[in-house]
Amino acid sequence: MVKEASSRLSLNDRVGLPFLVSIGVILFVSVLGVRAWINKKTAVFTSTTSPQNTYTVNLKGAKGRPLLIPYWVHADVYKMGEPYVADVFLHEAWDALDLSFELGFPEIRWPANNVVEFYRPQYFEDGNDIFIVQNRSGKPLKSLFVHAVSTFLVVDMRPAASLSLKAPKARSDWQWIVLEGLHDDGTKIPRHDKSFRQRRQKESCTYLLSIFESGAAIEPRTAGCQ
Repeated sequence: MVKEASSRLSLNDRVGLPFLVSIGVILFVSVLGVRAWINKKTAVFTSTTSPQNTYTVNLKGAKGRPLLIPYWVHADVYKMGEPYVADVFLHEAWDALDLSFELGFPEIRWPANNVVEFYRPQYFEDGNDIFIVQNRSGKPLKSLFVHAVSTFLVVDMRPAASLSLKAPKARSDWQWIVLEGLHDDGTKIPRHDKSFRQRRQKESCTYLLSIFESGAAIEPRTAGCQ
């Protein structure tokens, strides 16, 4: 009886030890993976400065295509060398089938001193649409994310100010426009998106993007772009 109990105990020890070691290895690898993900999320991979050297935009996160965990790209903006606005959303990819930031937006340019655009030149081969952005909120706009094939980051927009952006025409029958932002007083402009059927027309479509104190509106200004 003693011998049988001893044998059973020895078997449990032989099974239990490898199991505990496996759990320990899994936990260790998981910790390393989380740390790597955190480091990648906060790591700056490129930086760009406005034509008049007023604003510097640092892009951070993961610009590639994800495998197991989602990837995001955010921007930190500096004005005259001082922190201005942090963690502005620019892009997300949830799995390997999603477009990566580096593939979709390999080029950077500044259409205006307070507007930076992330784009792919080939997407303009079929023409462009026009986006008229108006700050009708009555207060300064700290940052505004606008996406429609290209991605724009507008910063430091004065009340009643207006600007014109050129984005590639839709790559399908629908132009999908997304925006969200932040007022200077910290009030958020909730994410707002809308799609418009273009039917592959050759003419440019014009859209009015209005920013109000409590939200935003996106409206077509060209017939056939409804």
